[in-house]
Amino acid sequence: MQFLRSQWFSVAMVGLFVLAWLWPQLAAAIGLGGFTKHAAIMLIFLVSGLSLRLEESIRALGAWRLHMGIQGLNLVLIPLACWLLVRPVADTLPEGLVVGLYLPAAVPTTITSCVIFTQFAGGNTAAALLNAVAGNMAGVFISPLLLILMLGASDVQISLDPWQVFAQLGLIVLLPFALGQLLHNRLPTRNPKFRKIAGQINRSCILLIIYLAFGELFLRDIGEVAWARVLVPLVLLLPAHLLLVLASDAVAKLLRLGRADRVAMLFCAPQKTLSLGVPMATAVLASRPELLGLALLPILVYHPIQLLFGGILEERLRRFRISDF
Repeated sequence: MQFLRSQWFSVAMVGLFVLAWLWPQLAAAIGLGGFTKHAAIMLIFLVSGLSLRLEESIRALGAWRLHMGIQGLNLVLIPLACWLLVRPVADTLPEGLVVGLYLPAAVPTTITSCVIFTQFAGGNTAAALLNAVAGNMAGVFISPLLLILMLGASDVQISLDPWQVFAQLGLIVLLPFALGQLLHNRLPTRNPKFRKIAGQINRSCILLIIYLAFGELFLRDIGEVAWARVLVPLVLLLPAHLLLVLASDAVAKLLRLGRADRVAMLFCAPQKTLSLGVPMATAVLASRPELLGLALLPILVYHPIQLLFGGILEERLRRFRISDF
């Protein structure tokens, strides 16, 4: 019983996975067409704005080695490694799966989970937030180009409205965070009870987002596929994520980052956003809609994997808080 109480977040994630697997329609009903997830994200960044002091947010701008490490690994080294690994075996894989394996590598870090896990683990939350926002804004332009280069088809037309993406980021991330910063000194934000409640709100929102991601995975219709050629690449996504976490820590050590920055690196660099991946895949395969379900499968599998592992890693880092992990 004591173990369950100490590991309740991880146990809750497993329970939500089972619930979404048995009853994915409930997740779809709760999701309200994406409204619930966006509301949860807004609440997370409102609470983050209340918790962070303005000077911390300004100081994060100067962490140039951390920013260089996160974006360099996330949008340069990971796409390159993925292309080098997938290209030699691309002819043996279903066509849609090849697009799907390149897709997670091309998109930027997550908008929400990398920030919250960094905060829970005692990392540089302000820097994680800066990288989440900047990475996703840059990703609107960079990610389609990366995907085109990996596919080797320069004539592929990807139609994404960058202003729509910027507007969405501004509405669900920057606006609630700015409101939280404005209210920071008007509320008892340094009170331990307030911080405990804020942490519980953020954890509940993350669990809700995880559950909705699981539900989307189990509701997705991928059509008729040759599972013998699909399962192995999908199973390899788990060790791939673990290797990326280890690579992130190696880069952090190489850059001689402090503990708080290393924690941010561990959660920001290896994570990949689902929010940009789905519209990108839809645009790329507009003329081949029969491939869309299979193309989305890798990122739909990778997304909950990174959330599950992120929750486990965050708990260990928070509990032990050692300088060298």
